[in-house]
Amino acid sequence: MKENLKSGLLAALILVSLVQSYFLIYRMPGANSVVNSEAGYVQAEDIGPRSSIESLIFPDKMIVHLTNSRHTIFYPSSAEYTSIYDSIRKASFGQFRRLSVQSMDWNQIRNDEGVELMFGSGIPVSLLERSLKINPDSLFEGDAVNRIWLYTAPDDRTTRAFFFSASGDVVYEATDMDLRTEDISRSVLLGANGVSYQYTSTGYYLPRTAITAPNVTLKLDSLTTEQMQRNLFFDPGATRNINEENGTEIYTDSKRSLQVDTRQRWMTYTDPTAPTSGTNNVSDNVLSAVDFVNQHGGWPGMYTLSMGTGSSDKNGFIFRQYYRSYPIMETDTFKFGYMRLAVERNTVSTYERSMLYLAANPTQSDTTATSSLEAVSASEATVSGSQAATAGQQLPAGQQLVQMIKTQIPVGKQIVDLSPVYRPSLGDGVVTLKPVWMAKLQDGSMQFLTATK
Repeated sequence: MKENLKSGLLAALILVSLVQSYFLIYRMPGANSVVNSEAGYVQAEDIGPRSSIESLIFPDKMIVHLTNSRHTIFYPSSAEYTSIYDSIRKASFGQFRRLSVQSMDWNQIRNDEGVELMFGSGIPVSLLERSLKINPDSLFEGDAVNRIWLYTAPDDRTTRAFFFSASGDVVYEATDMDLRTEDISRSVLLGANGVSYQYTSTGYYLPRTAITAPNVTLKLDSLTTEQMQRNLFFDPGATRNINEENGTEIYTDSKRSLQVDTRQRWMTYTDPTAPTSGTNNVSDNVLSAVDFVNQHGGWPGMYTLSMGTGSSDKNGFIFRQYYRSYPIMETDTFKFGYMRLAVERNTVSTYERSMLYLAANPTQSDTTATSSLEAVSASEATVSGSQAATAGQQLPAGQQLVQMIKTQIPVGKQIVDLSPVYRPSLGDGVVTLKPVWMAKLQDGSMQFLTATK
């Protein structure tokens, strides 16, 4: 009897001890600051602004068709872009039917009143419906869209809406929507006084008159190596430090590694322990990438999602930074203005980003895309004004731009898109953003176009 009583008492003491240990580990104040998940992630205190997928998906340009071969283009953050996109986001689209791209005469439609929303890459419909009111069927929801074309049919003055598959051979028409003809007409009216563009025979738009964009020099701030080490490793004290002769610092806990280029302040984090089983959904991987950045460095400015295009980078995503209306494009000598992540089964295996960021840069609020664009545009205007913004610079147009293309694009290479971008150069604690034209070639490569004096 006494032995049974002792055994019961011992078991009760062990149980109480386990309960106390549980509360000490998981319920003490601050215990949530570091949690070791199945993937081994460190869920640490935020060290940068957070964002959401709704704020990271928006068209990189908006083409307004004015009839009679007249067109204009609006870019993010401009008042016209924001007004048009806001009206489109309020409309709902449903009852999609699948058509062949060749079933419509797009050259003719290009001469009708309309608006094209162009995305830099194919956005999965399952993500796009977080920003637009889309009610897709299962077939459409499994596709990705890189262009949306809304126009008014001239014969019966009805509005039609087409969502282009990134595959290039399929288009989905929304047969049930509440976008009105008046909405299209209002958009066309906004474009009446914009810069005039001509549509070229090879499929891109060329401005007839010069575009003015600011050439700015902005102060930089930086994340520290110690911050990222504490933020990315479960036990920073257990990491080893290796200094390479080329200025690279490597931190590793024998599984994961953080590599820092101290000259460019560029970091690469790798985790080779990604799971090999389980679902590998692209949309879920993107959401995991957004959450990961929220926890490990944040979003110091306005960014947009760019999906991988090839079979080798189908699990890779780039988040490109914007300054005002145009994206910042890295150069061969200065990596800046983007983050690259590889995600496999909701686990980030590679995370690259600059540790430098624009000082006092406005945060991207976790609200709608429209309000984010407006907020960032207004705040960045204040930032640039206080940080040595120079006078506006004119980007060449018309025949001068045509000549630049002829002399700088190799023979046999075909341009598929032409856009203004910012080319960054690093100074002493500052970055200079110079507006230039960038040509996207048919093979997917990009090339800056330099104006000749």
